[in-house]
Amino acid sequence: MAPWRGFGIGALVAGLLALTACDTEKLAADSTAELFGRAAAGIEQHWDYELIGKSFPASIIQLEGLLRIVPDNEVMGLSLVAAYVGYGTGWIEDRVEIADIEDEWEEADALRRRALVMYNRAWDLSQHFLRNRDPGFDDALKGGVDSLQTWVDTALVAKEDAAILFWAGASLGSRINMGMEDMDTVADLPLAKVLLERSVTLDADFMFMIGKMTMGVLAASEFPPDMDKAKLILDDVLAKTERRNLMVQMSMARYYAVAIGDHKLFRELLQEVIDAGDVLPEARLSNAIARRRAVRYLDQIEYFFSDLSE
Repeated sequence: MAPWRGFGIGALVAGLLALTACDTEKLAADSTAELFGRAAAGIEQHWDYELIGKSFPASIIQLEGLLRIVPDNEVMGLSLVAAYVGYGTGWIEDRVEIADIEDEWEEADALRRRALVMYNRAWDLSQHFLRNRDPGFDDALKGGVDSLQTWVDTALVAKEDAAILFWAGASLGSRINMGMEDMDTVADLPLAKVLLERSVTLDADFMFMIGKMTMGVLAASEFPPDMDKAKLILDDVLAKTERRNLMVQMSMARYYAVAIGDHKLFRELLQEVIDAGDVLPEARLSNAIARRRAVRYLDQIEYFFSDLSE
């Protein structure tokens, strides 16, 4: 008797249907991933900060569920990384800043822990997809800065690789920013810089030069800071984006002008953000975030410049 005959025809048909269902689910999930990739522009062009913020958690849960079906789908995986980093930096860290200004220390710490969980997940996902690109990634990461630099220079060489490099660097950098009390976490900063710098090398214009802007912020924030380098980078990004990516002016005010104690430049940059109209429809949402923070920073200028509160 053939080995399968004891199961009966019904069992055999059920097994075949189950296999077909799995294939159908995978196909549907892969198709959904493509839709997410194509729909991303609609979110970036939306104008309502509150509405998008409320929709993010549901989108994250949906993406997590779909990723269980197609765990190696890079489009979906990077969409999820972007969602975690975007929601964390754009909404949770926004609440952290408000809590800090209002001296709500317990609330701020709780929010930081929440953001850190999201950034840890984003970094784990980023590592998974970098590992899928080239199995040498893990050894390169363990080997340190020089080893990782050699790996990115040889394994990721196309302009299209800028996206995965940016989101990996952004997730690691955000993780570091929220975990400053852990020295092992802070020690990963040079690794984040390798990823971000390689992304900029491959495609400096990616997402309206967000990678290069981040490098300027890092130059102004690291210890010791390099203010000349930070200004050179940020001025270059302002010029090449025609000052339409308002996150650049907001970031330059917050991290450069504050660091050098220039409250006149701080005011000028933030007022420019507030007064700007719909100058970059393709990045309407990030510009809305920049404008929201510019209003708060100007209203709380004494928080950033102690000499003004005397």
